[in-house]
Amino acid sequence: KNNKLQLYGNSLESFLSEKRTPFFLFLENRFRDNALVFRNNLQKFIPNLFVSYAIKANYLGRILYNAKKLDLGIEVMSLFELKLAHKAGIPNSKIIFNGPAKTREELEFALEKDIQYLNVDSMNELILIETLAKKTGVVQPITIRIHPQLKEKTEKRMLIRKNSKLGIDFTRAIKLFSYAKKSAHLKPAGVHTHIGTNLTSHDFYDELLLFLNSYIKDLENKHDIEIKEINLGGGLASKSVLDQNEFQLSRLGEQVSSHITNIEDKIIIFEPGRYLIEDSFIALTKVLRTKKSWGRKWAFTDIGANSLIPMRYSNYKVVPLNFKGEGQYTNIGGPLCLPVDVISDESVNFDIQEEDLLIILNCGAYTISMSEQFGYPRPAIYALNQDNALELIKQADDIDTMVNDSF
Repeated sequence: KNNKLQLYGNSLESFLSEKRTPFFLFLENRFRDNALVFRNNLQKFIPNLFVSYAIKANYLGRILYNAKKLDLGIEVMSLFELKLAHKAGIPNSKIIFNGPAKTREELEFALEKDIQYLNVDSMNELILIETLAKKTGVVQPITIRIHPQLKEKTEKRMLIRKNSKLGIDFTRAIKLFSYAKKSAHLKPAGVHTHIGTNLTSHDFYDELLLFLNSYIKDLENKHDIEIKEINLGGGLASKSVLDQNEFQLSRLGEQVSSHITNIEDKIIIFEPGRYLIEDSFIALTKVLRTKKSWGRKWAFTDIGANSLIPMRYSNYKVVPLNFKGEGQYTNIGGPLCLPVDVISDESVNFDIQEEDLLIILNCGAYTISMSEQFGYPRPAIYALNQDNALELIKQADDIDTMVNDSF
């Protein structure tokens, strides 16, 4: 409005321009809206839906508290993340524990706390869980992560392929299900799969669901193994990206409902991370320097790959805090001495000058959780709460803290 960026009807300039850059801003209402849209669209077609936020996407406590308020589950992959979920008050009945190499300590903790959903990634892990369950005198429900059989052309489009370290090929997985069924201390409960990240096509799900339905029928009819839980993992792109690609969650719900036999008797699990959090964060950054080289214009900002994952894994969009007119197409790079420290590759064509303030959209997923003190301290994090008031939720790193941690 009037060439000034607006957020929920308020000018961003009024309360952001005086803060020291760079910093992240968590949009609490956007996270809440994303979660409700996700759940409400799928619930129309899936009677027993369980939505579990993938904490690895962004593990800030403020996000976990919001997840708890929204009655979401939490998917974790380590004892560190599991304890964060506990600190936020997430009940054990709503925690999914994933990971290909869980330690004995982690599994002991999971069994002690009666974690409801324990995903198994290997025979050796299954045997260790059985040993620990026998020692504690419990029967542990388990879900086995499989790699499904998909067409070769589909495999080529997927990030997680047959040679991935994650999951077990579907034929060998039957041996794990059979082993668990015979054990007095294990109970096979579900099938888990995760086929990629930044997914924007319904085609993947048609093929996956057809395979899973056939696979589960085989387990139940030929091997007498009852499957109550079907975990479809995460991997969906952010809400804003799915909207651009005309991906409809209601259609995904219809796909699940039409392909899964006796769906009313199954718990269908999704583990969205990026979908919920990517466009729930923005970053404010200042242009430190501009230059021209080999016919290209560059603008260098005070935030870089130490806080933002490389461009090829992201959906960043850079916009000016105040639009001053169109200009030359410009590359946006961070301040690090790294060739991969590029935020936007000739995708902006507005006028950019030194000292200008820029907004980076869609930067909530895998940025803060993968950030590091490479060359620069990690930036502060603010929240725009549900009342549209600004709160500081994490201080920026400072030299005293960094020195005390290092010496």
